[in-house]
Amino acid sequence: MSDPTFTLALAEPGDIPAVAGLLQETARWIMTWRSQLWDPERLGEAFVTPLVARGEVLTARVGRDLAGMMILQPDDPNFWPDRPAGEAIYLHKVVVRRAYAGQGVPTALMDHAVELARAQGRPFLRLDCDRPLAKVYRALGFREVDEVDLVHPEAGPMRVTRMERRLTP
Repeated sequence: MSDPTFTLALAEPGDIPAVAGLLQETARWIMTWRSQLWDPERLGEAFVTPLVARGEVLTARVGRDLAGMMILQPDDPNFWPDRPAGEAIYLHKVVVRRAYAGQGVPTALMDHAVELARAQGRPFLRLDCDRPLAKVYRALGFREVDEVDLVHPEAGPMRVTRMERRLTP
């Protein structure tokens, strides 16, 4: 069976229920194999609506089905306060619907994020993750920058691995 073809686009207002549903579904799935990473109750439509309004949610669809999504932000003062503004797009909540796991959703999302970053003249994609996820992002062209302990305003104290992908022109 060949991998599906994904349609990649920034989410629109009509996508808000599906995006919130996928985030909540993923948060609940994560809790089946580890401690809570994201609170599903905080990832509803009230969380998603301003992100969609700002054009910060990239979706991957197969037909009408939402296969995956990620948040793209122009800055990240919580996890990257030491980096200059304007040099990266910061990625958050890269998620794949379980039915599409192993079918290339993260690669399709990252490839599109690279195009968006280049169009904005930003030479990096950056993200933070738990150490075990670093291998997933290394396979997508990221390198580990460092590990930091921080206090997130909503999630509290945490240790994250910061990663970046330098974009070639």
